[in-house]
Amino acid sequence: MRQLFPSILRPLPLLTALVGGSLLGGGLVMPLPAQALGEEAIVNKLEQVPVFIILNSDGQPLTAAAEVNDQEVKVPVVFIDGEAADEFLNRAREEDPSAEVALVDLGTLYQETVLNSEAQVPLLYLPIGDELDAALQVQSNFQGVPLFIARQGADGPYLTINQDGQASLPMFFSRNDLQTLLNRYQESNAEAASDIVVQVLSLEWLLSTMANSDDPALDAQLEQVRLFPSTEVLNFIRSQQPE
Repeated sequence: MRQLFPSILRPLPLLTALVGGSLLGGGLVMPLPAQALGEEAIVNKLEQVPVFIILNSDGQPLTAAAEVNDQEVKVPVVFIDGEAADEFLNRAREEDPSAEVALVDLGTLYQETVLNSEAQVPLLYLPIGDELDAALQVQSNFQGVPLFIARQGADGPYLTINQDGQASLPMFFSRNDLQTLLNRYQESNAEAASDIVVQVLSLEWLLSTMANSDDPALDAQLEQVRLFPSTEVLNFIRSQQPE
């Protein structure tokens, strides 16, 4: 597996602390200055999310047909799941034996494609199959790459995490990773945990909203979003590294 951006494997201390239960908190997201997220802020939030693309012998990414502004265009395919990318690679090599999977961070990829001022290129995201199944159990008509969040009741405040006095709104690519957080929360606050509701939204919606929102209340929440890649995906990446 080709690794374009080695920094994606840097430690994730916040995720470790979450699993350890030391950062759990609850309550409303703290208010921040009302403004839509800028490009730099969006990229920063995406940088710790590993994704996979398939490159051909010319170093160009695998593309698929998609409808953009009522026109069919070829867009790069982005795999959230490394194992799925590896499986698809076998088919890609039937046409191009030199094809390979590349590991990139979503922030850099997003910046160099979607945010490219000269040639903006949309991306087609392929979700992790099991996580999509989990999302459909939460929302039967769900489409896209799922991000799982928790809140106190269907309309209550979102469950937050706290670090150095700063509140963050965690969104998980893995339903099981969110459950690990909820299990720790239940140990420390069983009564409040009984009211927790798991919800799901799509990565595609989040990216669009971060770039285009003009709702001050929503912008304040988006400022505090923190994305957590799937633990299984991180373990897969580590398993591919040479010993």
